[in-house]
Amino acid sequence: MTLVSLFKRKFKPGSSLRWVLGGLYHHPWYFPLTLLRSVICNMKLCGYYWPIQVRLAIGQKLFVYSSPFQNVRISGVLSINSRRGQFTPSVITLESGSALIISGDYEIGPGVNIYISKDAVVKIAGRQKHSSCGMTSDVRIMAEKSIEIGYDSLISWDVLITDSDWHDIEGVQRSAAVVIGNKVWISHGVSILKGAVVPSGCIISSKSLVASSIEVENALVAGIPAVVKRTGVEWTP
Repeated sequence: MTLVSLFKRKFKPGSSLRWVLGGLYHHPWYFPLTLLRSVICNMKLCGYYWPIQVRLAIGQKLFVYSSPFQNVRISGVLSINSRRGQFTPSVITLESGSALIISGDYEIGPGVNIYISKDAVVKIAGRQKHSSCGMTSDVRIMAEKSIEIGYDSLISWDVLITDSDWHDIEGVQRSAAVVIGNKVWISHGVSILKGAVVPSGCIISSKSLVASSIEVENALVAGIPAVVKRTGVEWTP
């Protein structure tokens, strides 16, 4: 039995110890600093050092600005990765009373900014059936009340998702929950605004603006404002 096969049998895939030992084996000079950054972010987000559920790629950074009165629950692994040579730091900000709930393994790329306002909730469901799941780069999530993202969804670069106008307009409701279903592909440059509901299986075309409920699952949606262009669409993350 080789050393590699023994290692794979001894340590479970995805476990903190396997990630640490594998990182030290493959990158003995660079990984220790990455490990330190991951442990610090893990403590800031989850409130404990071990197991390490917030894992940074080598050279990548995550800044966490967290109120002591917030609720973070991560049931899988939150991976903070670089992408195609881009190493822009990502930022997660949690105000007092806010909640971030990540169910399963999830990946965010460089330049991602997640802001959760006071008493707001962001729920993100991670990988369930498909290998690709997460946010690529330069994505901005801004929650004043509630944003929910389903399993196996893929969010491309330069996407904005927000549930609020962030300013009061006379006679206009300031915020409304955003709900994104399972296995939704949000293409680059899309804006999803307050009150948007995107059913499971949909594809949101590049540069579209979604500000209301889409009524059909497995639909190709495009335009400003976005409307259903085609139904019965099947895609693979």
